[in-house]
Amino acid sequence: MAYILGYGPGKGIKISTAEAADTSKFQLQIRANHPPLPLFYISHPWGVASSTCLRPKDQVQLPKEPIPTFRQQSQVRAWRPKFAVGMDRGELDSERRIERVKSTIDLFGERTIEGNSTLMKHQTGFSERSSSRTRELHMARRDIGRFNESRRSAESIKARAESELFVANNSVRDLASRIEEFNLKTEANMERGKEEWALDIRNVAQSAEVMRDLEYVKKEVSKLRLDMASVLDEKNRAEKETEASNSKISWYLTMAEALQKEIEKVNEEQVLVELAQIEALKEIEAIEAQRKEEADRFSSEMETTRKKMNEIIQEINSSKETELKLAATNFDVTVLQNELKLAYEMDRRVQRGESFRQREVSFREGKGLDSKLELQLVTEELETSKKELALIREDSFQIMASLDVIREELKHASQQVSQLKKKENKTDVIVQNLNSKLLRAKAKLEAVSAAEEKANTIVSNLSLTLEQLKMEAEAAKKERGLICEETTNIKAEVEKTEFETDSAEERLQAAMQELEAVKSSEATALEKLKTLSENTMRARASASKHSSTITISKFEYEYLTGRAAGTEEIADKKVAAAQAWTEAIKASEKEIVMKTEMNHRKVRELRVQEEQEAYETKKSLAAKRVVDGEARNRRESSAKKSEPENMSWLEGALPRKSMRENSSLTPVRRVKFRKSASPAFRHLAKSGSFKAKRRRKVIPNLAKLFTKKGMESDHCVL
Repeated sequence: MAYILGYGPGKGIKISTAEAADTSKFQLQIRANHPPLPLFYISHPWGVASSTCLRPKDQVQLPKEPIPTFRQQSQVRAWRPKFAVGMDRGELDSERRIERVKSTIDLFGERTIEGNSTLMKHQTGFSERSSSRTRELHMARRDIGRFNESRRSAESIKARAESELFVANNSVRDLASRIEEFNLKTEANMERGKEEWALDIRNVAQSAEVMRDLEYVKKEVSKLRLDMASVLDEKNRAEKETEASNSKISWYLTMAEALQKEIEKVNEEQVLVELAQIEALKEIEAIEAQRKEEADRFSSEMETTRKKMNEIIQEINSSKETELKLAATNFDVTVLQNELKLAYEMDRRVQRGESFRQREVSFREGKGLDSKLELQLVTEELETSKKELALIREDSFQIMASLDVIREELKHASQQVSQLKKKENKTDVIVQNLNSKLLRAKAKLEAVSAAEEKANTIVSNLSLTLEQLKMEAEAAKKERGLICEETTNIKAEVEKTEFETDSAEERLQAAMQELEAVKSSEATALEKLKTLSENTMRARASASKHSSTITISKFEYEYLTGRAAGTEEIADKKVAAAQAWTEAIKASEKEIVMKTEMNHRKVRELRVQEEQEAYETKKSLAAKRVVDGEARNRRESSAKKSEPENMSWLEGALPRKSMRENSSLTPVRRVKFRKSASPAFRHLAKSGSFKAKRRRKVIPNLAKLFTKKGMESDHCVL
């Protein structure tokens, strides 16, 4: 370790500790042209300056320039080592001033307590040189005695302040440990750091650190208050949410009871519907048997009509042949008539041309016999043709009469065929209607079964959600009780911390006032020491005029060397205590951050659970509304389509004769009785569908229930 002998700002001589020796005095050989050094300061690596002496007979070569004297306190404050450039100027000056005052107080106090031997030696040395110096020393000793008394009172006040600060620190430590859930490790570190720190509190800078720590603790307390306020807000919100969940649970319970009642009703109606289905199947079988009989009868009638049609077609073909024959005979008759006309004309010509005949007598005589024979043949042929024409006319009249009869029979057959076609079309339409109604009934049965399955699944889901909500409500109640207990404990702790912080603040204010008084007394002591040092410098200057050496006592040298080592140890202890304190504060901060993060995570988890529950409830309500809307739309469309068709079909396709022919009167009466008792059979009497009424009754009730409860749940959620 090296010491620096300073004789001015930025100037000094480096001297090692090995060069020091246990001698009574030492001499510093300087030039005659330099003024004597009034005070010497030795600086060590921690930046604490103190007056000291050098080993005897050390020859130090000084510069030729005159050495400035430290006559002003500003010059003393201005000088500082190079390694302490980054430190705070005010704190360094205050530490130096306090250490100088303490060193001077300890120096002169110990000298007075130990005895008057050293003082007498010192006074005799100075009395030999000047009488004025002895007077000043007597005055200084008197002032030192007074200052010792003030120092003792200041030390007692400081001890009280330290004890109060220790108590305040203990209270703050206890509060921090309670808030941090009594973490033993950090508490032990804080106790160690605070104990070491309380033992090392000996100056005003450390009290400023205490104030900083208190401000930090206040900030932490304010943060804790804010956290408490947020926790209270979360608690209120959780209470409101628990109330809303309780209301939701009650609503779910009522809805489950209503659904159970509706399910019982649906089961009863399902039994009635199954019975109606059995009877309807019987009726459908009877209708199908009747339809088969009618189809067989219609097929036999169709065969007879086809046979008649074939016979009529054959007759028509034969009549066509006779018509052809008549046409041929008519043609022959016309030819014969033309020939007869020619024969008549020839007779007339014969009668008119008698002259021509006379001229040609010779020719006629030769051919007369031939013409007579031809005329006889022609007349005979004419008579036969007339007879044949008469017969042909009679046959034609008979054929015309038979054709009229055939036409009438054809008209009657065509009418029968059209009627049979109409009946066949009607039967086809009836069969198609029955098939469509059967398909509709099957679709309705499937829809009703699907709706029942959906209702069962909804009921099971609701029961599960009710159980979950009950469990969550119980857990929420338990958490609410725990939160209430924690809030009461935290409120009590917060009140205690506020009370203790207020008392600690009051004590600190009183301690600060006492410290200010001590500072004022120290300032007066410093002024007195300044005057005393100036007097000693003057005395040494006057003594150095006659000799080139300055004498310092062995006690001063030993005290200054030991003081430097003690200051180093104290500084090391202070650094270790500050590090432990910072580590404890960091650990407490980490724990507080971890706890706040845990609380935030819990709050987030609760929020996520509540959002999931709300989403599930909204989803179930939306699904119920969608199911209700689909059921309504299907019901309206089926009602609009099925009512007129079913009324017309039941009036034409279900006659009483078929029921009487296929079964006795008792099933009809039983069906009528059940129709009057069950709403499904009423709808069967109107529409022919035995499932529509059930859908009309059950699904609207469920829709009303869900809509009402959905509105209530919306109000509860809002």
